[in-house]
Amino acid sequence: MFEAVAHASTNPYGSAVIAIPIHPFPRIAAVTSSTKPRRTRATPVQGKRVTLKEVADAAGVGEITASRALRTPDMVSPRLRKRVLAAVERLGYVANRVASGLASGSSRVVPVLIPTLAHTVYVPFLRGVHDELDRHGHEVLLATTEYDQDSEARLVSTLLGWFPAGLLLAGVDHLPATRLRLQQAAAAGMPVVEFMDLAEEPIDMNVGFSHRAVGAAVAAHFAERGYRHIAYAGTLAARDRRSARRAEGFRVELAARGLPDHYELCSEEPFSIGLGGSLLAQLLERYPQVQAVFFANDDLAAGALFEAQRRGLRVPEEIALMGFNDTEIAAAVRPAISSVAVDRHGMGRRAAALLLERLAGREPPQRVIDTGFEIVARASTGTLPQTP
Repeated sequence: MFEAVAHASTNPYGSAVIAIPIHPFPRIAAVTSSTKPRRTRATPVQGKRVTLKEVADAAGVGEITASRALRTPDMVSPRLRKRVLAAVERLGYVANRVASGLASGSSRVVPVLIPTLAHTVYVPFLRGVHDELDRHGHEVLLATTEYDQDSEARLVSTLLGWFPAGLLLAGVDHLPATRLRLQQAAAAGMPVVEFMDLAEEPIDMNVGFSHRAVGAAVAAHFAERGYRHIAYAGTLAARDRRSARRAEGFRVELAARGLPDHYELCSEEPFSIGLGGSLLAQLLERYPQVQAVFFANDDLAAGALFEAQRRGLRVPEEIALMGFNDTEIAAAVRPAISSVAVDRHGMGRRAAALLLERLAGREPPQRVIDTGFEIVARASTGTLPQTP
């Protein structure tokens, strides 16, 4: 389970969030007379943190044995572990992970830095990371940067001080000082994996895909279906470098095909379905000749679809629409919206697998993995009818 702890931030898009994984110990049956420990303590002193020594005393074992029962249970008998867990539950003991990390020089925690919790696009990725790490006894700690590099720098500095087992972070764009700190951490043996984009020079390891290639592929998709006036609409362009690269690849491909490449509109507002409708309305007001629009994500494209329907515009005959991420809404609306799909769950598993390989002392066969992408063509981008 995750407990979300919000940290105040001056960031206008929200506060950074760190989610700390907490796995409660299983309930243990009441201790019988046959298993009653030699020394007991029914309740801890109010206002005082329960220590491992108190757990050991309550279980009637030594402190080292209690530690092994909690951290390396295969080193103690099931009967002893049951007694220690019973004492843990009765006293409400919580292990001091920071102290453990300081003592050992590392921990079982792997922080994952993502831009935002406002978008479900990262959920499949996080599930993939969890599925892989959980099988090997590692915990996931989640933090958000809200697309702010200064926030990322502060989080990286804080998290490195907790001696994590490794670090996963979205994107490949970092402040120079942040990049240097991460390079130093990687050189010291802590695996670092950048994901959701491809870097020319990764800090350590990298799993993702080319956003420029996505933009170029979408421009080609429209052009090959007969569209000539093709626009891009997005949001947070100054902060979200990945969407900016998609827009760049889009423009370059249009220009290479001799098509106008100046139909573009970006907002610095956080994305929403409503904003998608507003962006389409503004585009059509500025460029009434526009025939097709590539949106930065599926929510924006869905909002544009609803705005087109309000205006009585037929999709795709009068305006074609393409989203990005291939989220549920793209296939659910009518007409269904074409989008760009990425195996985000698989990306999460592969990022975690790279980290685990390094932790096991093995060098991964590939330090950089291109997951690729796929254009999912649906009804919103049919072939443009030829005029007689």
